[in-house]
Amino acid sequence: MNKHFLSKKLLGKYVNLREITLDDAQFVLDLRCNGNKSKFLHKTENNLEKQIDYIKSYFKKDLEWYFIIEDLNHIPLGTLRIYDVVDDHYTSGSWLMKDGSTLAQAVEGIILLKDFAFNELGFDKDIFDVRKQNKKVLNFHKMCGAKIISEDQENYYFELTRETCNKKIPFLYSLIENC
Repeated sequence: MNKHFLSKKLLGKYVNLREITLDDAQFVLDLRCNGNKSKFLHKTENNLEKQIDYIKSYFKKDLEWYFIIEDLNHIPLGTLRIYDVVDDHYTSGSWLMKDGSTLAQAVEGIILLKDFAFNELGFDKDIFDVRKQNKKVLNFHKMCGAKIISEDQENYYFELTRETCNKKIPFLYSLIENC
């Protein structure tokens, strides 16, 4: 499977996912350098040129997808990525939302990403890590059916299968439609 650039957005009821552009560099940098938002992510240097270079390097990579979550008026709200692809699995991450985003927007963004990864790209598993101190995200992934497969001092490592995810999507939509 070779990476293909998305010619269309992934459309939802509350948000859309679109591929990142160089014009998003400042938005991403602001999110990743916000101490409250990024305390559970790898550190990012507050340097716009380096962020632009990172996005440029992303465009050259196969088997990686970097999304901007945007509202239905095309205003950027957050980020999500698919990376570390190996055979039938991938890693999802870089899930950040700006202040003022709703629960429905945050959750639908991750639903759209996983639906794309599992049902369009054909992956069988999402293998990802969550910092042990990130209680809200830990609880969310457990609610989605992800299973802890290992841990270290800082992280839990999860596995979410296509089958489990596809069964949970209607449940997740029912949650966000009732909040």
